[in-house]
Amino acid sequence: MAITALIADSKSVSRQELVGLLGRDRAIEVIGDSREGQETIEMARSLRPNVVLLDGGITSPDAVTVVENMQLASSETAVIVLIDGVNIDLVRRLMRAGARDCLVKPVGVDDLLNTIRSVHHQMQKQRAALDAGNADAQMASGQMIAVYSPQGGAGKSILAANLGVALAKAMGADQSKGRVALVDLNLQFGDIDLMLNLSPDNTIAGLAQKSSSGLDAELVEQYLTVHEESGLRVLVAPSTPQHAESITVYTVEQVLDILRGSYQFVIVDTPSQLQDTTLAALDASSMILLTATLDLLALHKTRIALDMLRQLYVPEKIQVVLNRANSDTGISIEEVEESLGVPVRLQIPSDGRTVVPSVNEGKPFVLSASQTPIARRVNDFALELLGRETSSKNGDQANKNVGFLKKLFG
Repeated sequence: MAITALIADSKSVSRQELVGLLGRDRAIEVIGDSREGQETIEMARSLRPNVVLLDGGITSPDAVTVVENMQLASSETAVIVLIDGVNIDLVRRLMRAGARDCLVKPVGVDDLLNTIRSVHHQMQKQRAALDAGNADAQMASGQMIAVYSPQGGAGKSILAANLGVALAKAMGADQSKGRVALVDLNLQFGDIDLMLNLSPDNTIAGLAQKSSSGLDAELVEQYLTVHEESGLRVLVAPSTPQHAESITVYTVEQVLDILRGSYQFVIVDTPSQLQDTTLAALDASSMILLTATLDLLALHKTRIALDMLRQLYVPEKIQVVLNRANSDTGISIEEVEESLGVPVRLQIPSDGRTVVPSVNEGKPFVLSASQTPIARRVNDFALELLGRETSSKNGDQANKNVGFLKKLFG
């Protein structure tokens, strides 16, 4: 696979010279060029190049600021800065900001190509080491999955509840590390307990009162409510909105960290508001299920949320879930993926006849109506997360009407 490169230089002649130099190596592909610092940051965020060749004299903003922002824009991108003359102070500031190397102009073709290859190889080694470390850490602690949607009514809580039950049922409650926990982080108006027909003695509000003296796994366990049919453990939201004020972000961070160390899977149902407790859950999670529906306003908010999340986290962490994916709205799955710029990880079919009684009766449909298409889809997704073989493939046929979103989103 070719090493992709972005050239950032305010002078068109310099950009053309660099394109010519890099063109001598078939293993390097120039995928774009920019003229200003902010343009460089934005292009790196969208193109995700392996390497950025950055002119040290670039402006709006300057080279040091561009290098600093590159960590957020595209953390997997290495920045090589080309500077005019030996400037030790500038080199130090660039290296502290995160530059991988600095070359003094004029740069020989062999020196340039060798530096690109060397820097890219170093980045690959570091990423492999990081992935190995993350894999070891994941074996030592559980996987946390946050279910989030910027739009109310997207079916976020229903998905969180049924996914938690499906995982717990598939794993079995008697396994030593095979337990699943569900946290209702809708602190003002959480209703996971109603969806699962639970009668909790304790909620997260009571646990928050104990947090000042420190929390441990044994104490947190006492505040979980068991869903008997599946073995799922649930940390229920406060019974009244007033109690939500007592729950600090510090409490949430403690609780999530403890649960991740005790359970193999932790599902977190988050509110639509991006408050500090929501961000704490998103930060702690290894996967964010960004839930959307096939309507224009929901997709518009989803795209805004996706752009924001991609600035905070690696793209692989964010997985788009399309609820009621077979609804006849005139919007196709292909248009959704085109407008969002990412593939849809999970398509959940619309089935009000199953979902509404399930919610009203407090019986998760993955158990009470396990043979329906919607239940099979969620159960199969749980099996995918466990690395097991599923009964059917994800991907219902959706509407094929094209052009609607394209006209609106461009």
